[in-house]
Amino acid sequence: MRILSLVPALLAASSLLARAEETDVALRAGNLVLEQGGALTLAAEDLYLSEQEVRTDYRFRNPTGAYIEAIVAFPLPAIVGAPATAVSIPDPTQANFLAFNATIDGQAVPWQLDQHAFLVRNGQPVEITDELSTLGIPLVPTVAATEVPLRRLSEPRRHALIEAGFLDRQVHKDGTISDVPLWTLKSRSWRRQIFPAGHEVAIRQSFTPSLGGQSSLSFGSPDLGPSQMARYADRFCTDPAFARAAQALYRRASADGSRSFQAYERYLTYLLPAGTGPIGTFKLIVDKGDPSTMVAFCGGDLKKTGPTTVESVVKDYVPSRDIDVLLLKSASRVSALPPL
Repeated sequence: MRILSLVPALLAASSLLARAEETDVALRAGNLVLEQGGALTLAAEDLYLSEQEVRTDYRFRNPTGAYIEAIVAFPLPAIVGAPATAVSIPDPTQANFLAFNATIDGQAVPWQLDQHAFLVRNGQPVEITDELSTLGIPLVPTVAATEVPLRRLSEPRRHALIEAGFLDRQVHKDGTISDVPLWTLKSRSWRRQIFPAGHEVAIRQSFTPSLGGQSSLSFGSPDLGPSQMARYADRFCTDPAFARAAQALYRRASADGSRSFQAYERYLTYLLPAGTGPIGTFKLIVDKGDPSTMVAFCGGDLKKTGPTTVESVVKDYVPSRDIDVLLLKSASRVSALPPL
């Protein structure tokens, strides 16, 4: 099994970030998986990372003399419903909440979406997919997806769902009520694919990443101690020059009490699990979007290819660590900051 995955996430936020006033945790997204495709090799992978889009172009080669039929799967990250969890979900109303799309050899092809909902009872997961479907409740455990369908149910029916542990009723300061889903959704998109003997098959996948972040700077703050600085350096390869620039950005953002200017952080992580085998040619492109954004990540032989893009190309690449991208962004207070 070969696993190629993108996971934009803020991992262990409480231990990494010393002074995060607000932390928005990202979903673990990604994982293009070839099941029963052990003889296939990955001739090339071109990976494009940005805040708006993750795009991966794979060229899989079948070096054998016979065709190989494999399942190509994209396991979407599990969503855990909870009343107080702030999780970044690109489209919390849709079953395909990361807007996943993939083509084969440049052609649009059908993908199946399997989704199953579970509640934990007596320490064991119990599937409730059929119960939710019968009631007309979407499986995505977000208020954005379920609020209107739940309103169509009678109050006794909603109360029964609360008693059964499906929902948690939240009463807000303004007197409004939200019934928050508490189940966990597990999803994957997949299709069966033929890989002809002696040929390459090009697969392009794209989706909207889930991002981690906070509304102010931790990196660059004078409150950040040596151990926290070391964690940033280990994860993002921040060097002294980058640290000095971040400190200057922090001073600018705090000079006027942040009345007219604010700096903040975003995090994007691409998982490249060890043991996935060599990649013939691995190209990484990181696009920071705004020329004023500061970006840091670990990579060798980096080359600036445009005002917002940095590129790295490695032959016979064997993944040994994840790709973590730190984005230090800034904005004027006169315009609204983008949501976390």
